[in-house]
Amino acid sequence: MFSISILFFLLIVVIVMIRAFDLNTAQAFVCVALGFYVAQSNFADTFQNLLTQLFGIFSSVHL
Repeated sequence: MFSISILFFLLIVVIVMIRAFDLNTAQAFVCVALGFYVAQSNFADTFQNLLTQLFGIFSSVHL
């Protein structure tokens, strides 16, 4: 299960994509719908493990 901080991070990523890459509202909706579809699929555990490892790498970087 995703924590609030990861959801907040994903929300910021979507906002940046909308502004920086000229992503329109319909495309953003498709991204969100795809995310919900993947979360309900058999690949959800694989993606969750991948995201956990990636966030672990990013959190260990000290600037």
